[in-house]
Amino acid sequence: MKNKPGFILLESLITLVISVTIILTLSYCVAEQFKIINNWEARVSAHKVMLLHLNNKNISDVITIDGKEYKFSQVKGRMKVESGGKYFYAQTSP
Repeated sequence: MKNKPGFILLESLITLVISVTIILTLSYCVAEQFKIINNWEARVSAHKVMLLHLNNKNISDVITIDGKEYKFSQVKGRMKVESGGKYFYAQTSP
């Protein structure tokens, strides 16, 4: 089999394109997973604030957990926690 000039260059370029595509895809997937994890972390912390208020009424309505501020409010049995523009709700039983 004869090697033709430019074949190795073409093969190298195709390999580079495939490698860059894989790296970009993995970077995107990891970033999306971190968004999901951060959302779940905020949700768990908001529910923690709600549980703290159910157990003890003398807790401040503004609590800082891991550097994030959570604001608690309760109206007619409906609890609401706001953090970073996201709202988390829960209903208390009568």
